[in-house]
Amino acid sequence: MTVAAEPRQLPLDLDWPRKRALTRADFVEGACNAEALAAVEDRGGWRDGRLAICGDEGCGKTHLAAIWAAREGARFIDAAALEPRGVRAVAALGAVVVEDVDRRLPAAPDRRAAEEALMHLFNLMGERGGRMLFTGRDGPARWPVRLPDLASRLSLPPVFRVGRPDDTLLSHLFLKLFADRDIVLDPRVASYLALRAERSFRAVQATVDALDRYSMGEKRPVTIGLAKEVFGW
Repeated sequence: MTVAAEPRQLPLDLDWPRKRALTRADFVEGACNAEALAAVEDRGGWRDGRLAICGDEGCGKTHLAAIWAAREGARFIDAAALEPRGVRAVAALGAVVVEDVDRRLPAAPDRRAAEEALMHLFNLMGERGGRMLFTGRDGPARWPVRLPDLASRLSLPPVFRVGRPDDTLLSHLFLKLFADRDIVLDPRVASYLALRAERSFRAVQATVDALDRYSMGEKRPVTIGLAKEVFGW
């Protein structure tokens, strides 16, 4: 039985700095992300140097993109900040990651200009043999793109979806996310959390955040007992 992570009490609400380990060695691999990982590691799946990865918030799209960017020397580009006059300079980079297209384009100060710039960038990168990796929560066909020519181009790259994690991956993910916060979690605690937390990446992150904050406020380690106390499990 899975239970949504809804903490009963959070004594602290501090936004302290956290690191994010985004190397290949830190990536938690499972059946739900194996195909996307293989694609970013250049084991096939690209079309004309382009590829899209989609999945729920927190599923590891940024981590996958970072693995690819490290291999390719690629730069992360904000779609909301794209302007037609700057497209040639961006294309000259040779390899780019355009993250969260579905969220960033609607946030652009000049949405039409941003969409036109992305369309020209798509064309230029193709002409020059560049490589582009796109990410979004849904596949490109569902992205809220207003420019028809851009929408048709974004439908061309192959799409790899990161699916829902199984219990084993969730357990490893709990270990990783706590390690990102310099907390060494007992694997038995990770397994306990994996069996009870909602099976989604976003819920796992919320669970880790709640336990981290509560343990800091109580000055106690993260244990099964503490998890029971926070979530009533």
